[in-house]
Amino acid sequence: MTHELPPRGTPQDFVRPFVITGGRTRAADTSLRMETMVQTVGKPRDDLNFEKARIVDECYEPISIAEIAAGLGVPLGVAMVIVGDLVDDGCLETTDPVEIELSTITRMIERVRAL
Repeated sequence: MTHELPPRGTPQDFVRPFVITGGRTRAADTSLRMETMVQTVGKPRDDLNFEKARIVDECYEPISIAEIAAGLGVPLGVAMVIVGDLVDDGCLETTDPVEIELSTITRMIERVRAL
């Protein structure tokens, strides 16, 4: 089943970010970061509109919140609020990237420099 997306807007169709997020400036889930990977869960829902529908459609393969923001052309904070809503609604699931200790990164940089 293909989920039909609304057409991309023109500059005349610009909607202020606070309208998209309902005035919220931060996601309820404080664990979301720009590098957090998200992926669609389950079947497309017909009750999603505009940005939410586009995000769910773009996330059948894992994608970072930063990439979502760039793809939608919205500020990162707006994308984080919308993604947080979609996670709460059970439309998306998150996967945090693997944390690497600073000492490990420093050793890797030193070894690359030694080449």
